Amino acid sequence: MAHATPPEHKIISRHRFRRPEIRLWLPVLMVGLVLLCGWVLAPRFSLIDVLALLFLTYVAISAVVTVVEITVLQDGLIIHRLILPQRFVPWSAVDRAVVFAYAEGETGVHIEIASIGLYEGLSPLNRLPGPVYGQGLRQTIVITPETVENYHVLLAALEQNCTVVRCEAG
Repeated sequence: MAHATPPEHKIISRHRFRRPEIRLWLPVLMVGLVLLCGWVLAPRFSLIDVLALLFLTYVAISAVVTVVEITVLQDGLIIHRLILPQRFVPWSAVDRAVVFAYAEGETGVHIEIASIGLYEGLSPLNRLPGPVYGQGLRQTIVITPETVENYHVLLAALEQNCTVVRCEAG
């Protein structure tokens, strides 16, 4: 079971946002986008408009709940969420990490996204993005080398404590 406050254990590594301003602008941007689209569509909502607005709301919630900072402890992870309180998740609640990588040799482009699937510990909202990031209905968070510091150190900690599946294309 997850705890709202972390246990007193040794911190192995911290993985903060490379650009801390994301804490403010991502939630504001997502809420603003949903409100703007709702305002543009009002007062005439067709079925397509409602479905599009619901899909946009799904994307906005998925973006806000999956982007986190992480502190690695001996016993698990502390997940620092954007709009919800931080949570401690023991290693036993971490199911797997799925790393999607795309590399194009001709241009030197390399894109990588890692999703971490959890059995429990966060929020039912974290189940929404799971299918998109290869986690099914598991609670899901997402990290990339561009968003968090020491990304590869975090992946190494995950590899020591849970299954890491790599899906490479390109």
